[in-house]
Amino acid sequence: MPVALAETSGAGTMTMASLLSIITEVFTAATGWMGSVAEIVVANPLFLIPIVFTFIGIGITLFSRLLRV
Repeated sequence: MPVALAETSGAGTMTMASLLSIITEVFTAATGWMGSVAEIVVANPLFLIPIVFTFIGIGITLFSRLLRV
């Protein structure tokens, strides 16, 4: 799905409608990519291990910063 990043009106200026259209296309594509990644992770639970360790590390970091304040 190609995204037209320079869609302009006849005068050569980008309109608000075309800008919103581009943002919508990019957001829709990103949502599709996240869905694909989620399907892969659900199919292979082994991919969850790094994600869980990352959340544990973030939790430990935030808790230690909370204790220092």
